[in-house]
Amino acid sequence: MAQYEGTTWEQRIGTGQDSIDTRQNLSLFQMSFENKEYAEAYTSWKAIIEKAPCAQKGVYTKGAFMLYSLITTETDNAKKLQYFNDLMMLFDTRVKNLDALNSFENEKGRSTMGDVLSLKADYYNWTAPTVEGSEYTLNKSYANYSEAIKMINENGGREIEGSVLQNFFLVSDAMYKAAPDVMREKYLQDYLDSKDACEKMLQLAKEAKNEGNEEKANKLLEKYDGPLALIEQTFTQSGAADREQIINVYTKKLEKYKTDGAKLNSALNLMAQNDCDDSDIYYQYAEAAYNIEPTYQSAIGCAQFAQKQGKTEESAKYYDKALELASNDNVKGAICLRISKALAATDVDKSNSYIEKAIAFNADLAGKAYLQQAINMVHADKFNEAISFCDKAKENDITVAGSADRLKANIQHAQAVNAENAKKKAEYDEYKANQKKEEDFWNGGAKK
Repeated sequence: MAQYEGTTWEQRIGTGQDSIDTRQNLSLFQMSFENKEYAEAYTSWKAIIEKAPCAQKGVYTKGAFMLYSLITTETDNAKKLQYFNDLMMLFDTRVKNLDALNSFENEKGRSTMGDVLSLKADYYNWTAPTVEGSEYTLNKSYANYSEAIKMINENGGREIEGSVLQNFFLVSDAMYKAAPDVMREKYLQDYLDSKDACEKMLQLAKEAKNEGNEEKANKLLEKYDGPLALIEQTFTQSGAADREQIINVYTKKLEKYKTDGAKLNSALNLMAQNDCDDSDIYYQYAEAAYNIEPTYQSAIGCAQFAQKQGKTEESAKYYDKALELASNDNVKGAICLRISKALAATDVDKSNSYIEKAIAFNADLAGKAYLQQAINMVHADKFNEAISFCDKAKENDITVAGSADRLKANIQHAQAVNAENAKKKAEYDEYKANQKKEEDFWNGGAKK
């Protein structure tokens, strides 16, 4: 190997004939790349990555684009396959040398494992289906994205682009459509994970705005609100959230899950997110999970069941238990919002009271609380008030600005449809009244 770890370019390519060749190849590669002569650039690039894989970061960033361009324009499949295999090798080599490559970058220029794996997932997803012999499968594409997504969740959602989250979910959606009965539960979880990752990044936008960095806040909002909207739209259109289907899935799994608290609580979250939290199977999961070890999810489920039975005091005790299980006021605030959502369809006033508690526990939740209050007003058919709360949500929290705008647009659309229907009904009623007057006249009545 011509290179070894170091902070200077000379250290990274070493000495001797190999280093001389590397210097020449780097110069040829850069010149050919700039001229978009990718076939010529490829020969120099191949020699660099084999003999001096730590020479420059551009060997990977420019190299990936070069190989992608060659794959998309090449007509000979044997060459396409060669370029594709080199593209996958490029990412594997970058992973292997990541610490060395980062050792001579400043903090801003360093790449994380999540960065590299997510890029690999994207390039595989874009190119493999077009190359005969690549052995492309949706499962492989899904596995690549899943590995990157796992790293997002483990590291606070700071490593990955919104477009990658979006692409991952589109692959998950394709897998679900190919085998809905097999993939439904996993697809539901993928939706929650992708949505959660986008929301974590939007939280960074909020932090940036609070620090006075409007430019950063707007960039993050632009990167993640769009993918979040597409993820939500794709999920809605998939039909995977069909209530009866979800209830059917978890009814079959209860016997298998009934001794596993983690799976029971995960199922409770999924059912609650998909409007199944008033079903008998939801209550059975809540009771089973609570009996293993009380959690706020299972306590809320038990509270909902008690409320359905008219046991108000018992319901209140379970809701109090959910708050008791919280570790701090921030968590209590989040639980209050979860309780508010659970109550929204059956008791709007009580739901609103938990919104007030959420803000009292954590004022930073005001935007999310107002968004939930807007939903509550929709349940109460108070559409103008709902729109007002959408505006307050957007004003208070940049992370829910997009969701608030979308909800407001849906409400306004519903109002316009209702107004048009009311107008048509009034016109019809007037027509019927005039028709009756005519009939009364000809039947001997007095026309008025």
